[in-house]
Amino acid sequence: MNDKNRISRRDLVSGALAAGCISLLPSRVLGRAGSVPPSDKANIAFIGIGNYGGAALRELASQNIVALCDVDWRLPSQIPGRPLPGMAAEVAQRYPQARRFDDWRVMLAEMDKSIDALVVSTADHTHAVAALTAMKMGKHVFCEKPLAHSVEEVRAMMRSARKHPKQATQTGIQGHASEDVRSIVEWVQDGAIGTVQEIQVFQDGPRNLRGRNPQAPPRPSPYAQIEHIHDDIPVPPEVKWDLWLGPAPYRNYNPMYLPLRWRNWLDFGTGILGDHGPHFIDPVLWALDLGFPESIEAETDAEYDPHSNTQTFPRRSLVRYRFPARGRWPALPVTWYGNDAPPVPKGWSPEVEFPNGGGVILGSKGSIVYGPVYNSKPGSLTQVWLLPEELNQSYKRPEKRLLRPVNHWMEWIEAAKAGGQSSANWQYGGLLTQICLLGDIAIRNKGELLKFDAKKEKFTNSQSANALFQSASRPGWELPA
Repeated sequence: MNDKNRISRRDLVSGALAAGCISLLPSRVLGRAGSVPPSDKANIAFIGIGNYGGAALRELASQNIVALCDVDWRLPSQIPGRPLPGMAAEVAQRYPQARRFDDWRVMLAEMDKSIDALVVSTADHTHAVAALTAMKMGKHVFCEKPLAHSVEEVRAMMRSARKHPKQATQTGIQGHASEDVRSIVEWVQDGAIGTVQEIQVFQDGPRNLRGRNPQAPPRPSPYAQIEHIHDDIPVPPEVKWDLWLGPAPYRNYNPMYLPLRWRNWLDFGTGILGDHGPHFIDPVLWALDLGFPESIEAETDAEYDPHSNTQTFPRRSLVRYRFPARGRWPALPVTWYGNDAPPVPKGWSPEVEFPNGGGVILGSKGSIVYGPVYNSKPGSLTQVWLLPEELNQSYKRPEKRLLRPVNHWMEWIEAAKAGGQSSANWQYGGLLTQICLLGDIAIRNKGELLKFDAKKEKFTNSQSANALFQSASRPGWELPA
C-alpha cells in the first residue's frame, strides 16, 4: 500500500500515548473557539442523534453539548409498528440547553465559532460531506463507521486529515478502546496462538435469532421491497426527507427506509459488511498490520443478481480476502460471513452459546474467538475466549502495553485538547473502511476474482470494479474542495 496511507502499530501507540498524556501537555487551540486548556470542556455539536448518535451524547455528556441536528423528529409512538426507543425527539429532551437544527449546514454556519468539535452519526451516504465540511471549518471530527459511503469519499477524508494534523479525528468503532480488543492485539502479537493461519469474521444476526426462537416470523426478503421504490407515500411532517437524502439520488419517501432500515440500500448504506465489518476486522487489522488485500472474491445467495438488482445488497454473502505477507506475518486468508457463521472452532465448549457476530483467529497453537466487541466496555474482558482450554489455562498473559482510555469518545476529545490524534483516527479508520468497501465491490461483482494493486490502489483486472469507487452526488451536495 502507499506509504501515505500506511499507519503502523507504532503510529497507533504514539497516537494513543498523545491522547493519554493530556495533563502533561500545554493548552492547544481547539477548533476556532480559541485557546482551551486541557482541563476545560469542549463545545460539541452532533449530527444525527438517534441510535448511535444518542450513545455518543451519553458518552460525551461531561462536555458542553451546544447543538443537535437531526432530520427525523418523530416520537416512537408516531411510528406504526415500530416502538423504537432512542429517537431524536426523545434524546433531544435530555439536552434542553442545546440548539436544535434540521440542516447541519445551517448549524455549522450559524454556530461556527461556538463549535469546537463535531460528531457525525448520520446514514452512511452523508458521512463524508458533513465530516469534510466540518474539517474545512477547523473542527475536530468524530465520524461513525463506516467512515464514508464510497472508496473515493474515504480517501478524501484521509487527505483532509493529513492536511489538518492538529484536528483530531476518530472513527466510530467503539470496541477499539475496549479491554477485549486491546487484549486481542496484545495476545496475538505476543504469540499466544502461534502463527496466525486464517481469520474468519462474521455477523449471523437473522439466522441466529431465528434459530433461538423458531416461533419468530421469518424476515421479509429485501428483494421484495424493490417494487415499492416508486410508491407515492406522504412524508410525515416531522421527517425532513430532502435533507435526509442529502447527496443521494432523489427518490420518494418510504417507511421501508426509516428509521434504521436504510442500511441494505445501495444509495444509502454499505450493507452488513460496511455495518459490522469495521468492528470485527478492527482487532485483526491492528494486531497483524494487514494493509490492503491482494485479492478478493465473493459469493452470495443465488437469488441475488447484481446486474439486475441495482438497489440492494444481497441477503447473504461470503467474501474471501487474501492479504500478502508483511514483516513477520505470512500471507493470510480472511473470510467474511454476512448473515452466516463460520464453523465452530475446535475446542469450543458446546455448553457455551457461540456469538452471533465477531471473529475467529486460527493459529498454529490454538484460536482466539471474540464476540460483538462494539458492546465491550473499557476495563473488563467480556467477549474474548482463548482455545483450547489447556492453552487458556497455561498461557501467561503479557503486560498491558497499550493504553486503556476512559472510552472511545473521550480518547478523541482528549487527543483534540492535546493537539494530537486518537488511535482510530481517519488514517487507520480509512484503511479499515476501504477493506470493507472493497469487499462490497466484490459482492457486486460476485463470482469474479478481483486482484488489487496496493501501490496503485485499484483493481488490476476489472474496470467495472474500479468504477464503483465513487458515489453519485446530487447538485449542491458535492464534497468540499
